[in-house]
Amino acid sequence: MKFDFTNPFKTLFIIWALASIVILPLMSLNAGITEDEPVFNDLGKTVVAWYEGRDKTAIQTPFDDKGQWIFVTKGDKDKAYLNIYGGLYNTIAAFTYEHITHDSLGEYESNHIVAALFGALMLIFTGLICYKITDSWNIAFLGLVIVTFCPRLIGNSLSNPKDIPQATMFAFSLLQMVSFFKELPNIRWKRLILLGLSFSLAIAMRSGAVILIFYFMAFTSLHLFHGFLTKELDWNKIMKVFFTAFAVSVLGYLGCSLFWPWALMNPLVNPLLSLAVFKNFDAFNCPEIFEGKWMGNGEIPWYFVPKWLYMTIPVTVTLGFGLFFVLIPKFLKKGWSNLLVYGLIIFSVFFPVLSIIINKSNIFNSARHVMFVIPSIAVIATLGWGELFNRVKDVNQKLVLYIVFAGLMAEPVLFIMNNNPIQAIYFSPLIGGEKGAFKNYEMDYWGYSVRPAIDWLENTDSLRAPGTKSRVRMWYGEQLKLSYYAAKSKNLTYVLCEENSTNWDYAITLPSEAKFNHDLLYHWPPIGTIHEITADGVPICAIVKNPRIITVNTTNTAQPTLTVSQPLDSSTLYLNLGIQYYQKANYNQAVIAFKRSLAFNPSNKVAFNDVVASYNQLKMFDEAILYAQKGLTLDPGFELLKNNLNESLKARKTFAFTEGYYHDLSYNYYVQGDYLKVIESAKNALKINPNSSIGWNNMCSAYNQLGQYQKALDACDRGLKIDAKNVMLKNNRIEAAKMLGQK
Repeated sequence: MKFDFTNPFKTLFIIWALASIVILPLMSLNAGITEDEPVFNDLGKTVVAWYEGRDKTAIQTPFDDKGQWIFVTKGDKDKAYLNIYGGLYNTIAAFTYEHITHDSLGEYESNHIVAALFGALMLIFTGLICYKITDSWNIAFLGLVIVTFCPRLIGNSLSNPKDIPQATMFAFSLLQMVSFFKELPNIRWKRLILLGLSFSLAIAMRSGAVILIFYFMAFTSLHLFHGFLTKELDWNKIMKVFFTAFAVSVLGYLGCSLFWPWALMNPLVNPLLSLAVFKNFDAFNCPEIFEGKWMGNGEIPWYFVPKWLYMTIPVTVTLGFGLFFVLIPKFLKKGWSNLLVYGLIIFSVFFPVLSIIINKSNIFNSARHVMFVIPSIAVIATLGWGELFNRVKDVNQKLVLYIVFAGLMAEPVLFIMNNNPIQAIYFSPLIGGEKGAFKNYEMDYWGYSVRPAIDWLENTDSLRAPGTKSRVRMWYGEQLKLSYYAAKSKNLTYVLCEENSTNWDYAITLPSEAKFNHDLLYHWPPIGTIHEITADGVPICAIVKNPRIITVNTTNTAQPTLTVSQPLDSSTLYLNLGIQYYQKANYNQAVIAFKRSLAFNPSNKVAFNDVVASYNQLKMFDEAILYAQKGLTLDPGFELLKNNLNESLKARKTFAFTEGYYHDLSYNYYVQGDYLKVIESAKNALKINPNSSIGWNNMCSAYNQLGQYQKALDACDRGLKIDAKNVMLKNNRIEAAKMLGQK
């Protein structure tokens, strides 16, 4: 590619690369703990302990006698289920803290610096791929700039222990493959060693990186087939290259075991067993909002991953990606060697995404699991922009093009500068940015904004009485996100207590909690909010002051309080609360509490049994059967749960599903916050009696809660035609009309 000047760009590339190695770790010091980080920190510790001969957990099988993955721990000291993950990054992070930084940094501050260094390497490898493809430091520097200003990559580089290391190793392997193909027909020992090492390191991060070996062998075979057809390669040369590539692939695959103790127990089979588990990971099921609708596993549309990628990469990348394919006739003329590596990079983007779509893989939570394709997308975008710059010859037109490019780059640059350390919340202006995403897509389900909320509380002296510490609680997710920093604070203390308790002063609340209570999002911010953490002015976290009076009415049957005499894990906390609700015959609140318990611990078979019992009391038999069947997969011999399931099945066969039943069912779903099922139940009631004003009112109420105000208005009008004096219908209609700007 001719986009070349006198070439200060190699120097600029080196300076930028060195700067990223310094700046990203400094930025990471402001980042908080992310949701999965503590679990994988434990994985790293067990591996280090095994290498040092202190513990054998890292080599224990993560499968039971039936060959099923043991997703659930049997106790705090049993971490064997984590061995299914390669965990090389976590091992490096744990070793770094234990042997290098423990005297100067906190454990997670140290981990975040390691994560940031991996992020910097990912940026550098991406730029070097551009150089290897084009032999141009101009393009290499352009690629480095473009990938640096992908806010999601930067934000995740500050604390993500899973997806950024994986993306880094994918970029490293692609760099070695591109170099290998560009160097052919010469075969260099240095390249073979780096290729094999890149495969080993990538697979030791995550077993899914085996796909890299498939890429390598597929494109090596394609190259050899082309050489055979064109007679550029004789048979001896073909065999030599093929078996060399095959040997490197095998050694790279087996070599991952050197960095993965459990894999070392059976280097040939164990990585494949891990891959089989994660091909369609279903151990975690948590609803999320997508296109304004709440969806569970198996409900997301086929285009979920492509749309998430489109929504979360900057416009510069989107346009550059499109430019490449618009200008592809030009690229096709650049010779077989270039065509081969272009094909490799394109394939590395489309193959994983198409595989996910075809296999209906369980991808969730903003599709961060495919973050490893973003460096390849950035390379393609760089080639597109570079070719456009090269083709525009007129000086004035070129100047205009540079100005347009700089203007487009300004948007992600400003977002990164203005939103540290929450750049991982970035959404493209093409969907309206953060404003377009709010209430339509998952924002901060991993808790990136918790640390800024803690810092705000820490530094806002007016909120505290002199000489006291503010008591702070958090319900959503991993509690260490709060407790780790509160333990270091001079002004805050962490408390684990129920929301309806008076034992807390402030709560940190995320909109993502709405997955368990949709009403929270539709009526954001929560009552008592005193401050919001925002990204480009859009709230992603609220700090709530406890609105409760000091005196607590412990005799209130509707809202029993939970007295915590000792610290409990969140699952047990909500299990106990649910039992209190159940004992007071408040079965709807019991269902909510038991489901929250399951959200923290999906293997709590007692919570499964209790939620089934609560559903049976409410005559919600379909829900009872569903949860009973899920619970019995954990313990098929759990007699109490089997008895409750039999009760559900028996009652469902003989129960009369009347109009009144569906009205009651609709009400129960409304209290539990499941508004889509409110609508479904109301429709069932209306099938029995189309003139039921109650059914139309219930439907209208649910549509209002979902923010679908036109549908709410239509339902209310239908109901008011039946009962013009119905006050509830009138009030619901007023709310819907108000939100639509009508009278």
